Amino acid sequence: MTEAARGSVAAFDRAADNPTLNCTAKGMPMIMENPYPFEFVRDGDDIVLRIEEYDLVRTIHLDEDAAPPGAAVSPLGYSVGRWEGTELVVTTTRVSWPWFDHVGIPQSRSSVLVGRFAPRPDGSRLDYTLTVTDPVNFTEPVMLAHWLDLGESIVPYECAEGV
Repeated sequence: MTEAARGSVAAFDRAADNPTLNCTAKGMPMIMENPYPFEFVRDGDDIVLRIEEYDLVRTIHLDEDAAPPGAAVSPLGYSVGRWEGTELVVTTTRVSWPWFDHVGIPQSRSSVLVGRFAPRPDGSRLDYTLTVTDPVNFTEPVMLAHWLDLGESIVPYECAEGV
């Protein structure tokens, strides 16, 4: 982390500042680290990623190379995807969510997030890696990895404050 990011983490009050202790929907990249089901649905030239947590919908634009000029910033950002064989590669920019994680590492609006969704050959799960480049807060790109279970049903999300 940069010196500024380390200072932000040191000043972070987990009890007061933790964005996961209220019913405000998380943004990128935090929302992708949740244990709830996901669903990918083709919608014309786009893919809609339905996320059970907070009943969020994330659109992945397949017919673009980058966010168009003037695209709004938002907690989920603007996502552009492409296929590399069976792997979906998604670049997300224009993210307004201020946190990289729940312990106070900040995230700047200059962040570029590149996610890779790769199905296991046996279809049992989807491997997910995320590389985050944020020169304001990181001295080098940061990589996260986990997997998403497939075949689970999405149900309406009911948030409870403080849980």
